[in-house]
Amino acid sequence: MNDMDNQGIPTVSELLARQFKFARDSTITLLHEFNEETARWQPTPHNNNALWLAGHLLISTGDFREMLGWAAREDGPEVDQDFNMGGFYKKDKEYPSFIEFANALIAERDDIIKAIKGMTAENLSKQTEGPLKELCPQHADLVSLMIAHENIHNGQMYFLRRGLGMEPLIK
Repeated sequence: MNDMDNQGIPTVSELLARQFKFARDSTITLLHEFNEETARWQPTPHNNNALWLAGHLLISTGDFREMLGWAAREDGPEVDQDFNMGGFYKKDKEYPSFIEFANALIAERDDIIKAIKGMTAENLSKQTEGPLKELCPQHADLVSLMIAHENIHNGQMYFLRRGLGMEPLIK
């Protein structure tokens, strides 16, 4: 697929791929700031933590892949339903390690970028089915929501790392 139109302007799929790359690269930068112990820190008992955010991004990206008709990721940890929207981390429950979640998010990055870049005008304008069809009428809207969703949770991860006393990333 050509990433520029006939006037040298990036295509919609190219722009969406660039935005996803920025969001996922930001996620990866933030993930590298945590370890198994700090990833489980919660500022208050009702807040989720970096482990939950990593698992949640992984499970939600899988949901977006399914809605967009893309192949599911083939490897990585099983993601418990506690990581779905409205779910919560439970201290007394055993989950995959933070490293497993982080590695799976890193591993799927290029596949998702490739899938976005491969979207044609027909793919982008395809009508969304299911619970998000009102919010995201077309598949281009689903990709935009996937990117916004990742950025929202990156903001949460940023504040978690600051709560652990880490220096700002941008000085």
